[in-house]
Amino acid sequence: MQTDRFIAHVNHACPSLDADVAHEATLITLETLCEQLPLDQAKRLAAQLPKELTEAVEAGGDRGETSDVPITLTEFYSKLMFRTELDEDTTRRVAQAVASALRQAVSDGEISDVALDLPSELDQLVAA
Repeated sequence: MQTDRFIAHVNHACPSLDADVAHEATLITLETLCEQLPLDQAKRLAAQLPKELTEAVEAGGDRGETSDVPITLTEFYSKLMFRTELDEDTTRRVAQAVASALRQAVSDGEISDVALDLPSELDQLVAA
């Protein structure tokens, strides 16, 4: 899946968002999600994504190496709301759309591995 198609999937789920905002929110969501993955898992996920998305995934994986403290789904949404400056409902829709696009963009085995490596509440987002 190309970057434009991935972003279009998010924009379709959140039609009220400006295309540039959807693009930025997608990258922020990927980075924030991948902060909760081991670096090697983030790199395996990144290998199945286009370059621009890969950079966000790897940045999150790199940042995740500095903390082994898992977060809850509520904390994840709060962090996204702060970083994207979107309201709670839009933040949740963006996160769900990004997770849905990820499930389409990468192999079933890889998405299963990602879900296994995420904290228990976050795996619900990716595995849904």
